Amino acid sequence: MVALPERAPPRPSRRAGAALSRIALCTDASALLSPAAAAELEVEVVAIPVALGGEPFTGSADDFYERMRVGAVATTSQPSPGEFLEAYERLASGDAGSVLSLHLDRRVSGVSESAAIAAHDATLPIRVVSLPTVSYGVGLCVRAARAALRGGASVTQAATEAERIATSLDNVFVARAAPGSRVQGMDGWALLRFAGGGAEPVSAHETLENATQAMTQRILGGRPGLVAVGHAATELEAAADRLAHDLVGASVAVVERYRVAPSVGAHTGPDSFGAFWWPAA
Repeated sequence: MVALPERAPPRPSRRAGAALSRIALCTDASALLSPAAAAELEVEVVAIPVALGGEPFTGSADDFYERMRVGAVATTSQPSPGEFLEAYERLASGDAGSVLSLHLDRRVSGVSESAAIAAHDATLPIRVVSLPTVSYGVGLCVRAARAALRGGASVTQAATEAERIATSLDNVFVARAAPGSRVQGMDGWALLRFAGGGAEPVSAHETLENATQAMTQRILGGRPGLVAVGHAATELEAAADRLAHDLVGASVAVVERYRVAPSVGAHTGPDSFGAFWWPAA
């Protein structure tokens, strides 16, 4: 776990006399939590600004990938410290006494740095943590932190649990090069893995079917207890569904599905799907 150091003591809370004890959670949209999941986990989600063709994009994922497929270049930027401060103050205006703010690997994005800057101006204590994972891996860590907090954990204990999950996670994803994406230099379908702060190539395949088979073998070789499978464009949904079905058939205990939103798909391209998992206990 990388906990960003405080640059100055936080200002006293406007509600110092109130009996506030709830530990709130915050993350960013790259964690790929659906609105329903975010509500169930009681987590504040800060948006990741996405641009398509140089213009801010706020439409549907389907429209985003359709436009990207025909050549529109997608980019993302980190939320500003002001946007994080607004999120923290919304939590402060409720019954939160402190906030655990969990974000993707700082080696990939400056999101956690923006959060840390905002933390110094917040009116309640903020613990900002950069986790060694990305995408839905962060979402799984948020889930683990919430479970810990509901069990009575402190901020430190919940952060430690999120870090434990992050370091135990493995991942693999399939993608093809697309304009503006970070998947470049590999022909056909690339099998990649996020590790050490970047996407490293695993193998290359001529067909999606072959790439999916290689993905299945790699996941099952990790003896997973839970696997989360996500897809970007709708054209990849059936392949992701087949992967999930095959994993269930191979007796993986828990298999769940998620959608790769533009905040992540801008970097992996429309033709991508993948999985996060951790070993069975």
